[in-house]
Amino acid sequence: MMTLLEQLPLWNHAAIRVLDIRRALLQASESVQGFRLPASAFLIAVAGEARILIDGVEHLTDRCYVCHAGKGATMDIIQVVEPFDYYFIFYKAALVLPSRKELLHVFKSNNPFHMQYGFAPVYPLGLLTRIEQMHAYWLLDGELERFHVRALFHQLVYDLLQQLHTLEGAAALQPDYVSQTIRFLEEHYADPISVQDLAQAMQCNERKLQRLFKAKLRIGPMEYLIQVRMNHAQAMLLNTNVPLKIIAESVGYGDSYYFSRAFKKHCGVSPLYFRQNRRISASYMSRYSIGSADNVSYNNDCDNHYQQVDGGVFGMNRSKRSVLAVSLMLSLILLLSACSTGNNVGSNSGGASPTAASTNVSSNTNAAPTSQPAYPVVIKHMKGEETLEQHPLKIAVLDTKFVDQLVTLNEQPAGSVKAAADKSDFPAYLMDKLTDVKVLGTRDEPNLEAITAMEPDLIICTEFQEEVYESLSKIAPTIMLDFNEDWRDTLATFGKIVGKSEEASVVLEQYNEKTTKLKAELKAKLGEQTVALIRPRDEGIRIHTPSHRAASILYNDLGLSAPQQVLDEKDTAYQVPLEALPGVGADHYFLVQDDMFKAIVEEFQQTETWKNVEAVKNNQIYDVDSNVWIAYYGPIAINMVVDRVAEVFLGTP
Repeated sequence: MMTLLEQLPLWNHAAIRVLDIRRALLQASESVQGFRLPASAFLIAVAGEARILIDGVEHLTDRCYVCHAGKGATMDIIQVVEPFDYYFIFYKAALVLPSRKELLHVFKSNNPFHMQYGFAPVYPLGLLTRIEQMHAYWLLDGELERFHVRALFHQLVYDLLQQLHTLEGAAALQPDYVSQTIRFLEEHYADPISVQDLAQAMQCNERKLQRLFKAKLRIGPMEYLIQVRMNHAQAMLLNTNVPLKIIAESVGYGDSYYFSRAFKKHCGVSPLYFRQNRRISASYMSRYSIGSADNVSYNNDCDNHYQQVDGGVFGMNRSKRSVLAVSLMLSLILLLSACSTGNNVGSNSGGASPTAASTNVSSNTNAAPTSQPAYPVVIKHMKGEETLEQHPLKIAVLDTKFVDQLVTLNEQPAGSVKAAADKSDFPAYLMDKLTDVKVLGTRDEPNLEAITAMEPDLIICTEFQEEVYESLSKIAPTIMLDFNEDWRDTLATFGKIVGKSEEASVVLEQYNEKTTKLKAELKAKLGEQTVALIRPRDEGIRIHTPSHRAASILYNDLGLSAPQQVLDEKDTAYQVPLEALPGVGADHYFLVQDDMFKAIVEEFQQTETWKNVEAVKNNQIYDVDSNVWIAYYGPIAINMVVDRVAEVFLGTP
């Protein structure tokens, strides 16, 4: 654990803005509970005794005491023995660019502006004088006075660093993202919440938040949210006579039917049964115990109170009126189906039948036809098992890569989401292989009305559609596959779904033969030359590591070498500013482009920084399409990636 003093270069290189200075006085027996910090902050106690908790970590204050925590941390001040006088200094800090790559690395792993610590200063009088002076100038509210406060803040931080240096073992702690997330979920369980919302509120990477949560609780944050909602629902069912519809809305569900299915899934019985019997076996309860938590107050001025309005998936950003419209449409479709005199199981208005799709995938992925196995087939997935009694003729897929998987097996979906970053519905390499495929929105915003209207036999989604899974299941049997699953495993699953497991095996054998041969040829040609996969964005350049599913084709399947900086990263990708790109140090770059960020790529390419990258000077940057390299992660696209690498380095068409 690094001490704050070791973080001094970051403090020295940051742009800092003081946001607010507050003074408060708590009388004996008064308290502050559940205050979520709207920004990084110092709390400086000047008189009195109290117990301070920062995300549950205890600090006992006696007269002068200093605490620090980052944005989103929860602070409690309890057990006030005598009048407790304290100041809050809220500030915002950002690293000034360009910065050395060593500094950027330290900033990512040990951000001092988010660290949590507390200590009793050895020389408190100087600090108290400084903070009183800062508060007095802040109250004057003039531009010159605010400028003076900024200067005094730097002096205050200097004093704190100096005093910390005299205290042996005074180390800063990383923010407890899990505790912060739990508190946030327990306060806002009735709101529309996505993983993206949580990550932004906690100022934490989505994947990192998921990993931390599962490591500590063995479930993800969205599963935890469901547990919180179910606990509150159980309490309301037992202790009130509130109608089911009101209970559903109060715990974050748009309609009572969706809520009832979710409740039965997690509690073992229906809400009405639970209410009527009022005694339920412990075996019916949720799989994970989340305990109980007192309701705490929340500062609505805090900018952590984040609710995504225009982003997120359908179930998180649409009004209850939209959910009601979907329910009405479902009822109408069921009514029409009941009145129909014909059996439309064999119809295929939105897609081709298994025998109708005769397009070859490619010379490398042609699959030899075999006899279909007998149904029923049991498909295991993230939500359990789904038994398919017969070949599904109208499949709706809610991830773009599934289109590629189906076409590989000479099938195609009746409906699919499209890539959000591309203007066209589907990429050029698939267009001539698709017939009347309905567009069902995007991965992050699937269109439930369109899915309902196409009357699918089967829906295939990923955990990106977690929040609407129950709604999807009302439309048709729904299979949820792991978004990050290796494409080979996904292909095997699709082979079982459409009765073409042997064809899927042929595709995999051909791919293995192809990459094994190329791997040896590339090693002989490139030696130890390094390759990186980069993707420009508005905020910088994303660099994909070997654990990223597309980059793994380069590094694992084809044996290309990655720069050391890329190998050192643990996540699937990391981001650097344009100024830091030369520090990546690859000999060759594959530059991923799409319609959404075309302008920013062109802007980057006009800069001197870009022009001075060695790979640019050597004409060793190669443009590639994000649809093929990122979005449509299926056998056809992956073979195209392999072919492009062979073309670049071996001249093979």
